[in-house]
Amino acid sequence: MPVNQEWLNQNSLRNYPFKEDASRMPVDQNGALITEVQIPNFLVVDFVLTVPGLSDLRVYVSQIAYVGNLLTFVFKDAADVQLSTVTVDITAHVANQAYDLVGYGDYNDVRGKLVIGHLDDLSAAFAEGLYTFTLVDAELESSTIRPALRGVRSLRVTTGGTDSQFIYGNVKLLAGSNVRFTYVPGYNAIRIDAISGEGLNQECECPTTIGNRNVVKTINGIAVEDVQIVGDGQCVEVTTAGNKITITDTCSAPCCGCPELEFLTDALGKLDITVTNLQVYAEKLADRLSNFVNNFVMMVQV
Repeated sequence: MPVNQEWLNQNSLRNYPFKEDASRMPVDQNGALITEVQIPNFLVVDFVLTVPGLSDLRVYVSQIAYVGNLLTFVFKDAADVQLSTVTVDITAHVANQAYDLVGYGDYNDVRGKLVIGHLDDLSAAFAEGLYTFTLVDAELESSTIRPALRGVRSLRVTTGGTDSQFIYGNVKLLAGSNVRFTYVPGYNAIRIDAISGEGLNQECECPTTIGNRNVVKTINGIAVEDVQIVGDGQCVEVTTAGNKITITDTCSAPCCGCPELEFLTDALGKLDITVTNLQVYAEKLADRLSNFVNNFVMMVQV
């Protein structure tokens, strides 16, 4: 009676998921084929890779490392940019087991599955070592590369050349000051309008006393846009720098500098000491005069 083999078992007897004309043979350092070695049909029995936005991506097995109980696959694109790697623990492997493919670098949003067949005869059909392959000899079928149909996977914000972390899930766009978001159904798009002075959002989280109310509107009853601050052309000079106005009296420049002021301060200090000494002497003299007068009066009376 006929026996129907399942998909993965059929693949273990044919080239798939490698391209039909792929030799599956590695190359040496000079690029020549090593015809004594070939990836067994039963080693890779299925391969699926989902790629957002790329329909012409070509992928191949760049390297296979078979050392002891570990089997490692390296996948690259046609430009030799690495997409992903997968390492299989042979001792824990079960026939037709699927392993996750996670992209990184330029392909950080790539996901997929690598299905490995039975490995009972691997050591006999594929000697241990590190093998390098080319796109021609180990390219995977184009049908294994599929577009990701789940839409936008994540968002990132770039400010000043610095990227934010990936934003997942249901993401909201928050309008800032004087910015309005509008959904346009006809284009399935979001329109961003920048509107000056509409007050769609508060300019800053400030008390109500700060903001437009705290703006100079008049000076001595004159509207700000009509005010002019000018010098008299003789002793008053008006200069501006940024948001600062400087009014200088050019006729009253100091006649002495720091050295002269230091001398005067020192002289005043000495004068203060002299005045204090004179005050002490005056008090002593007053005491002596008082004693003299008292003694003279007593002598006269006697």
